[in-house]
Amino acid sequence: MEPDRQIEIQLGHMCNNRCVFCVSGQRTALGEAGPMPAEPILEAIRRARSAGHHKITLLGGEPTLQPAFMRIVNETVSLGFEEIVLFTNGAKTARAELVDAIVATGGNFTWRISIQGATRESHERTTRKPGSFGRIVRTLENLAERDERITVNMCVVRSNFEDVHHFAELLGRYGARQLHLDMMRPLDAGDRTEEELRAAVPRYSDLAEPFRRMVAGFPDGFDVNVGNLPQCVAPDLAPWIHHDGEPTETIAIDGDDRLSRPWNKYLVKARDKVKPERCGDCVLNHRCSGVYETYARFFGLDELQPISAAALRDADVGGRLLGVWAPALLDADVVVRSDREIEVTRGGLTAVLRSDAHDHGRYGRFGVASLRGDGDARPLAALLAELDAPVHPLGPTPPPRLRAPLARLRRAAPFGSLRWRRVDVVDGRVELTLEGDGSTATFWIGFDGRPRGGYRVDGEADASMIDGLRRVLEALRAGPSARAVEPVR
Repeated sequence: MEPDRQIEIQLGHMCNNRCVFCVSGQRTALGEAGPMPAEPILEAIRRARSAGHHKITLLGGEPTLQPAFMRIVNETVSLGFEEIVLFTNGAKTARAELVDAIVATGGNFTWRISIQGATRESHERTTRKPGSFGRIVRTLENLAERDERITVNMCVVRSNFEDVHHFAELLGRYGARQLHLDMMRPLDAGDRTEEELRAAVPRYSDLAEPFRRMVAGFPDGFDVNVGNLPQCVAPDLAPWIHHDGEPTETIAIDGDDRLSRPWNKYLVKARDKVKPERCGDCVLNHRCSGVYETYARFFGLDELQPISAAALRDADVGGRLLGVWAPALLDADVVVRSDREIEVTRGGLTAVLRSDAHDHGRYGRFGVASLRGDGDARPLAALLAELDAPVHPLGPTPPPRLRAPLARLRRAAPFGSLRWRRVDVVDGRVELTLEGDGSTATFWIGFDGRPRGGYRVDGEADASMIDGLRRVLEALRAGPSARAVEPVR
């Protein structure tokens, strides 16, 4: 479980990379960044723990360059932080001895590795540090060998976005758990010329196709997310995009190399963002803080166009944002449980809809996970059919002994090219009608002390009908409820 109070502390600006998007490398190159005294940092860490913070992130610059780094790590461990995140560019941790020294402190570490490109070429174009990618790889090897928890961050700039689809292969080799890509924030880039900024900031619409390829390359369940990209640029990627995060306080190094007072990370990071008034009509307006002022100056705001609830539904093929678009499209009582789960009440029945469900019905982007109440299912089924195309629609509730085989059929559907038309409960038995091209099959399942069943085919049973019938019978035979399903002659 994610600790509910967290803080980030910047240990200094010293860095051994020269990333095009970051002030720390620039200040180091100019001789303006040096070692930071340990005591103010240690005191800030103690105050944070006393204030109730349970998670701490140590970042830079490059935190491992600070002479007091190991002393600071030991202090966070001794203070009992539940999770300690080490945000590093992986240069010094390419040495296994340093990784071993950190692990030996006994802390619960998450390693957030700054990989600024999914390939050697894009990473080193961005860091402007030859050899930095090789050190990243050695760090990943060291951490994987010790079964450490690995996450990865990348700042999206012109020099690295085109080959992000290679991340799936790279991170899969080392068991990384998360990839976070964030849009470059020009205010964090240091003292850059207009020309340098224009050379670094990509047009957001150019990111859509590379990001689609990247997301498609990861297995289901991998935590890949994109920060501060307007969802309207790629509505199908909206489930992976966010513009804020868990409440986090940050203690940064100010212009005089002093620790700042703690400030709200996401509130401050959004202070230079803008969006047009028309965004108020977007179903995702509450989740999007717009674009950075510098970006708007470079590219304008024409890319930012409102997304309707219906358009988001059509883009969200996996139902990951069911809780966002469905309430706006339903004329019913709706309770949102999460992005993927809602409750809908109609006609005396309450259905729990979930993106991955199928137990009582399946529609294009969601299924009915459970039902409660004693009402007629037809009004609710009609409502859900208006929300999305039925795959196997909600029907009447069967007798208790027949619910399991019907649920098994719903889980197994579709059956080849056969279309699930309806379910009826007639005289205590369940009848399922499936339609092919030019023929219809009706299955029935009953119980009179033991399972009974049969089916008939009306019309010419072509190859597709025969294949569908075979699939239905296989689904029924997967359990004990329909051992006697034979064709009706």
